[in-house]
Amino acid sequence: MFIHTDFLRAALCCVASQKEERRYLQGVNITSTHIQATNGHAFVSMEHGCTANYEGVFIIHGDIPESAEGTLFQLVNSQWIASHVDEEETFIGHNEVERIEVSFPDLSKLLDAKPEPCDTLPTFQAKYLALPQLMFGRFSTFVPVQIQSWGKGKPCQLLFDKTLSFMYGNPLLIIMPMTDDTFEKLEQAFDEIGI
Repeated sequence: MFIHTDFLRAALCCVASQKEERRYLQGVNITSTHIQATNGHAFVSMEHGCTANYEGVFIIHGDIPESAEGTLFQLVNSQWIASHVDEEETFIGHNEVERIEVSFPDLSKLLDAKPEPCDTLPTFQAKYLALPQLMFGRFSTFVPVQIQSWGKGKPCQLLFDKTLSFMYGNPLLIIMPMTDDTFEKLEQAFDEIGI
């Protein structure tokens, strides 16, 4: 199965750390049509446009070479590997891959049929607001984003322009908000320790 490496890099921005007990969140989920990832707080799904001979969650071990343009997932002697090629289709490296057969979370269930009216945007961790630049900044240093709230205390969808959507397989990027009382809890914690 051959996939554009920038899709893989973008999805890897949303995987969970190695400390996460739910190992399937440490990898990317590849279906017949999409590449997906989530760490439980940010969720991404992109149409990969390739022929996926295999489906499942793939945990990538190690760093992907900077010049990689295409990645071939393959099973070699009972070991999954991701082989990388540059724009001249020259082999430039590989990663060991772990394939897990598991039921990946259904991202489509996060958003209701239509957004509910909401006066203010919820509170987010700043690292999730930086995801568009981390994921798609290789394509363009200018990544405009609109935030669509689905209601008070509900997830938000980040919307992208037509060019970026075309280049990255119509990305669906969802981030989960923090609780409405996050600032009050932080202030209370600082008051308790005397800051």
